[in-house]
Amino acid sequence: MNRGILLMGEFDPVIKSGAQKSNLEFIQGSEYALPFEKTLLVKSGTRVPWDLLPAAWAFLDRWDAACPLWRYGETAENLGTKKERQITQDIIRDLRVLLYSHELLFVRKNEAGIALLEKWQSEMERGPDQRLAFLRAYYQVKPRLCALPISWLAEVRASSVAFMRARNPRIDRMKKSPMVRVKIGPGRFVKCHKGDEERVKAYHAEQGRN
Repeated sequence: MNRGILLMGEFDPVIKSGAQKSNLEFIQGSEYALPFEKTLLVKSGTRVPWDLLPAAWAFLDRWDAACPLWRYGETAENLGTKKERQITQDIIRDLRVLLYSHELLFVRKNEAGIALLEKWQSEMERGPDQRLAFLRAYYQVKPRLCALPISWLAEVRASSVAFMRARNPRIDRMKKSPMVRVKIGPGRFVKCHKGDEERVKAYHAEQGRN
């Protein structure tokens, strides 16, 4: 099979069960490798948006990798130690850039995809922050990386909820409304809270024009 999931971290029965229901190969490992032609590297505990995976595999026909953005209000200048931020700045020049949720990383098994993972591993030896290490690897390898909306992460961790609540009091009201699927383009869907469909469509339409 040319598509599958590589689980990073502790065993996660929910992810394994989802992989089986989606007819995907499942491997648990500790090395950042590409056992399939199209691999989803997922960290244990991450809620995988199973209904969006067909779109992700299709993206890998054109892109070397695809990954959701992490937080819209957080940039590289806010993470890591002073030393690691300096290491990162030496490579990317400007730390005022968004970060990626490497917990849900789709990678194609080609020269750029393999190089991205290898460089990411080597950069993690230079600093403990995996997010900054991934950013440094991305800027050095320069793969064709498709930045997916943050809504691809089906469930935000408690720490992220606390982060957003401090900046947006609407979060408590949002938690009470169900999630719905919204089409934002050909073969592209995102999830949002019911009642926010038009706002989400307008946002992505504006991003497309920019």
